[in-house]
Amino acid sequence: MKDTVKPLGQNLNVGPHTGLNTHYQFDASQVSQDIIQYYSQVGLDYEPWSPNYNMHFGYYLMGMNPFKREPLLVEMNHQVLSRLQLDTDAMNQVIDLGCGVGATARYCAQHYENTYITGATVVPWQIEKASVFTEQASLHERASFHLIDYRNTPFPDNSFNGAYAVESSCYADGTSKASFINEAFRILKPGARLVVADGFRKRTKSNPLFEKAFRLVCKGWSVDTFANIHDFTQALRDAGFVDIKVKDSSWRALPSVLHVPWVSIKYFFSNIAMKKGERTMQKMHFIAPVMGMVIGMHRRDFAYYLVSARKPEQ
Repeated sequence: MKDTVKPLGQNLNVGPHTGLNTHYQFDASQVSQDIIQYYSQVGLDYEPWSPNYNMHFGYYLMGMNPFKREPLLVEMNHQVLSRLQLDTDAMNQVIDLGCGVGATARYCAQHYENTYITGATVVPWQIEKASVFTEQASLHERASFHLIDYRNTPFPDNSFNGAYAVESSCYADGTSKASFINEAFRILKPGARLVVADGFRKRTKSNPLFEKAFRLVCKGWSVDTFANIHDFTQALRDAGFVDIKVKDSSWRALPSVLHVPWVSIKYFFSNIAMKKGERTMQKMHFIAPVMGMVIGMHRRDFAYYLVSARKPEQ
């Protein structure tokens, strides 16, 4: 018999999760304040990149127009969600680990009619914006957003039919992101999949140019460090995941990456050069994607991967 699940709704006391920790309190002191401050100050500045707030790079397929950025970003949503391999005939509960303003969650709700999505973020502003956009799209009954640290969630074991992180796993600590991986494993149902799209280091050390650019990217996006792909996959194995698949999607992401210079130039003149004040966050927000192109050219050292892994059946 198929599982029947209902959406969490705006209240964490509502939903299918028997044993839900209703006393869960988000502890901001356990989260890097730089992350919260960064997205609170420059969150709206992502709109020139994507009016729908797809706050990630794209995925190019043959036949797509590389000059049209939004379809590339939307295709990345499709690539991530398709790797969850959801049973579309069943009701599914999916969690977005680092949901941003909810663009991928809304795409999921639009294209997977029997799926309910819970978005987790540590940025209050993102919840407000995501909720507004989702209600405007009439998807609020199947997508909700909550102040949750994805390394320590209120959900019981074996809660979700799928979990994904689109350019958000990098905000977990360390080069293995083990805290992120272990919690994802715990809350996934047996047989469910975790899918991650993100940039990864391939080696621990590189040349001075790469290391300088890498530090600027991390500082600009308030990331402690990106995962090392070898440490990350080992952490997946250590957690208990199987069927681990790693796809280098750097060339697929490249057409959207090439939009960065033009968008960055426009951002510089509209948000930095023409406005008074220190605007440190905005300046670093401008520098980070440009330096990201530098580290992306170091193919031996860095790549954009789509990683999927499955929790074994019990």
